[in-house]
Amino acid sequence: MESMKIFLTEIKAYGTTFTGPNIVASTYEQAELAAAQNHLVVVGELDSIYVDDKLEQEYLNTIPKENDRTVH
Repeated sequence: MESMKIFLTEIKAYGTTFTGPNIVASTYEQAELAAAQNHLVVVGELDSIYVDDKLEQEYLNTIPKENDRTVH
């Protein structure tokens, strides 16, 4: 049984790049083929999603909130 992966895509329209739909495929090559057939670009594979039940904890791989950033 093949394991399926989630591939993230983007689409360019109206002079802007937008997030595209996710593609579920077993390989990067299959995802790229499906993306090309739908005028999308594969930008990567979804690796993990962190869920904090209390929505209070932040993780090191997140972008800080606007008011928490330090600008020099």
